[in-house]
Amino acid sequence: MDLRSTAAAMLLAVGGVAHGQTTPSGLTLLVDDATLLPGQSTTIRLEASFDAARDYCIGAIVTWVDSSAGAQGLSDLRLVGALAGPGTSAGAITERGVRGILAGQLHGLGGIYGDPSNPIAFWEATYTAPIDVAEAFEVVLETRTSRFDVYPWRDSARTESRLDGFQDDVATISVVPAPAGATVLLGALLAGHRRRIEHA
Repeated sequence: MDLRSTAAAMLLAVGGVAHGQTTPSGLTLLVDDATLLPGQSTTIRLEASFDAARDYCIGAIVTWVDSSAGAQGLSDLRLVGALAGPGTSAGAITERGVRGILAGQLHGLGGIYGDPSNPIAFWEATYTAPIDVAEAFEVVLETRTSRFDVYPWRDSARTESRLDGFQDDVATISVVPAPAGATVLLGALLAGHRRRIEHA
């Protein structure tokens, strides 16, 4: 085999390896404000990613968001965007966080095509720090996904699972006590508010 043939064979081999590689699917937990003072709120978001070189768009996701604070501080669960299709659910707040998030979209039937955005945002919730915070603490959030289906090509109405190699995510919210001056001011404001209520 001459030098030119050897180089061509090496390029083919390298090309074959690159072509066979896939990007793992996964979820990303995003927190708008990762550090909160007492009483402050932030938005928690979920985005989903898939291997666009292999698949066309996401079909269905079933996941949980575990919270180290349990149900405390969580509110306003909502699905957003294209994955808030028929039969979906933003989940329910439980003693361990949020259970039963079901997101999905229709595709490939009657001229309906799903949104192939990648990554694609699909869920939000609000976390509010408690009013009385004596010591700093962290709220650890973690996704636990049990279903992740994709539509493998544009004209396919049938989904395929991509849980193999799927990557869940972890995020942290830090809650810190208010500075001493702010605590005194907050106490004075609350006391004034109480007096106004009593005189009303």
